Amino acid sequence: MNVEIDSLYQGMMDRLSDLRRERSGYEEVLCFYAEVLAAQRAAQQDMVVAEPDLPEENTRLRVREGFPLIAREGFPVDIKGAELLFGKLCRISQKGNPLLASAGKALQDAVDRQEFNFAQLISATLTEKTGDIKALADGAGVSPTILCALGRWSMQPSLFAVAVALAGEPLLDDWQRGHCPICGAFPAMAAFVGKEGKRWALCSFCGHVWRLNRVGCPFCGAENHKGLRYFYAEGEEVYRVYVCDHCTAYLKVMDTRKQGNLQALPVDDVATAHLDLLAEGEGYVRKAPGVMPMKIENC
Repeated sequence: MNVEIDSLYQGMMDRLSDLRRERSGYEEVLCFYAEVLAAQRAAQQDMVVAEPDLPEENTRLRVREGFPLIAREGFPVDIKGAELLFGKLCRISQKGNPLLASAGKALQDAVDRQEFNFAQLISATLTEKTGDIKALADGAGVSPTILCALGRWSMQPSLFAVAVALAGEPLLDDWQRGHCPICGAFPAMAAFVGKEGKRWALCSFCGHVWRLNRVGCPFCGAENHKGLRYFYAEGEEVYRVYVCDHCTAYLKVMDTRKQGNLQALPVDDVATAHLDLLAEGEGYVRKAPGVMPMKIENC
């Protein structure tokens, strides 16, 4: 396994252990996510993903025009490795809450009977064809939300490998747009980093992190302070929820100067679902999927 990638996984596991001690109310979901991370980390060792060949002139043009380096449908994925991981995740899910357990069992049975088209799930997830995902879920008798999450978790080691390989591209150094420079997805969460509190985003798709403008909505680009504000839960000043009245989006932001670290943001996303509920209760919308969909956390 790439040493850098293994270090990132270790950092997430360490952060997860800290949060399990601090947030007893999240014990069940964090315990489940710990198993998901462990399975992804183990699968990463055997993943075979070709690094994309990006001609320099084409890359320069795409960055200058604000396009991501790779279209989602063109992302390389180790289908065989992802399918093996999918099977493991189905078995892990059977130890989860009743809805997860039922879905995990149904999907494992469908795979065992060779009645489930995993390649089609990967294709539908990459191209965001929700209708195809729903059809696959209906055929297996499971929730589309759970199937989509399992598909994304199965692909994550492949996506992560590509993101890490491309993260050092010098042309991306000045990128501060609201979407990921590698795949074009919106941020799942963000963090204030360093003494100056620069704002960095976590990609909701490939897991890349990039620097955002310090102010403004990354989803619609609004910079009018009258429509931008934030709130936080009492006693949790380390997390803020920034909301935009222009597009009704919200984004959770962690202050890593007080706690945690940028690379472990996926874990903090899982452990702050209550902030998603607060924001959505006020009528704001999450524009990008979280690591753990709330329908899974709260079922």
